[in-house]
Amino acid sequence: MTESPASSSLQTRLTTTFPQTASLSRQDLEALAYDDYPTSQPHAPSTTPSSAQPREESIGPNQAFFEAFLHSLPQTQALYRTHADLLRSNEAKAQRNLERQAPLEALRTETQQLFDRAKSLEAEWAARELQLNEAQKRFNPSALHFNLTQSASKLNDRSEQLANAFVEGLTYPKDDSGTAEEAVVDEASFVRRYKQQRLLYHKRRLVADRWARNQVHWTD
Repeated sequence: MTESPASSSLQTRLTTTFPQTASLSRQDLEALAYDDYPTSQPHAPSTTPSSAQPREESIGPNQAFFEAFLHSLPQTQALYRTHADLLRSNEAKAQRNLERQAPLEALRTETQQLFDRAKSLEAEWAARELQLNEAQKRFNPSALHFNLTQSASKLNDRSEQLANAFVEGLTYPKDDSGTAEEAVVDEASFVRRYKQQRLLYHKRRLVADRWARNQVHWTD
């Protein structure tokens, strides 16, 4: 092709959008615009065996020139590079996903086991809560006040029994352990033990009375 470039004296939208066409001659531009795709033509039926095979369609020179020019465009090459980068990125992500598959399966199994364990503990919670409430009844304010009052009453009865044994000269346990031997209470032992029991009784009785009047405040 010997003609001068088409863009030497003419600036068009084509040369502006695709600067590569500025150096092409008119014949080259016509070749790019020419449609030489092979068209299918109806053929008469043939009885020969070779007619059943499809014919190979060839690409004309103008079409080959168009494709070569298209592939040389920077925009096309940029698209190819982007496509290749996306393929490599997808392959890398797929490889990472495959590497994470085994740990994720193990984590899923562990999570399922923990979930089943949590559901089992949740089912047991109702019974445990009843047991907890029953155990806490001994430590609520009313129960503690009742125990304190009963303890003071027992101390009062025990001190009266000690005094009666001393006055009557009867035998009495040597200590309050519950397993001590009994003997006649002498004066020194009586004074010491009676004083301790009455002192403890009055302390507990005083606290119980103040508690009943809401004058006792417990702190953690």
